Amino acid sequence: MAVPNQALNIYHALPVMVDMGTVVKMDRQGRILIPAAVRRRIGARLFVLEEGEGGELRLKPIREIRLTDLFDSIEVDVEDFTDTHELRRALARES
Repeated sequence: MAVPNQALNIYHALPVMVDMGTVVKMDRQGRILIPAAVRRRIGARLFVLEEGEGGELRLKPIREIRLTDLFDSIEVDVEDFTDTHELRRALARES
């Protein structure tokens, strides 16, 4: 079966931008290389892999959160933070 020249060119010139995205190749060990420009634009190193209908695969970036960003994000009126039961009740009242 003859393969059109366009298909051969796309295969050998990976990655190639097409209307729906970037064409990438999976190696024998199942790895897919995300082009550097895409990695820089997304800025994430961890992803969730989702399987969609018809064999579609989606990568969703997981944003890293620094715990210091959450400091003072919730105010709770509790005298003793070591009393987890009191802390839990106070948090439930605030929400």
